[in-house]
Amino acid sequence: WDMVFESMQAAENMWAPFHSEEEWELARFLMKNVGQTRMDEFLKLDINSVSFDNAWSLLKYVDKLHTGPAWMCEMIAVEGDIVTEDETLKCEQLELWWHDPVKCMWELMGNPAFQDVMSYVPECAYADAKGENHIYDEM
Repeated sequence: WDMVFESMQAAENMWAPFHSEEEWELARFLMKNVGQTRMDEFLKLDINSVSFDNAWSLLKYVDKLHTGPAWMCEMIAVEGDIVTEDETLKCEQLELWWHDPVKCMWELMGNPAFQDVMSYVPECAYADAKGENHIYDEM
C-alpha cells in the first residue's frame, strides 16, 4: 500500500499541490463560497500572491488533489411489501452508489496522515490509570 500515497509522501509540501497553508485556505474558501466569475475578479486583484491567477488555474490545482477510491453506481431491483392490482409485489429500480471496500482499506492504510495512529495488533486498554478496569472493545 506504500505506492498508494507515494506522490503525497514525496512532496515536501504537505499542502501540495498548493504552495502553502494560506494558499490552501484561500482555495478552500473560494471553492466553497464564490462563483467562478467572482473568483476571476478576486484573483485579478494585486493583493493576491498565490500561484493561481484565475478560476481556471485554481480548478487545475483542485483537479490534482487526491480523491480516493472511485464511486461506482449500479441499478438494483428492490421488491417491496406493497401488493399491486395484479397480485404481485411492487418492484422499484434504485441506484446503489458504493466504493470498493478493499480499495477503501488500501486508501486508509496507505494514507500518511494516519501513519502514526494506525495499529495492526491488539493492545490492552484500561479506563483507569492503575490499569485495573479493563476496556473490552472491537479493534
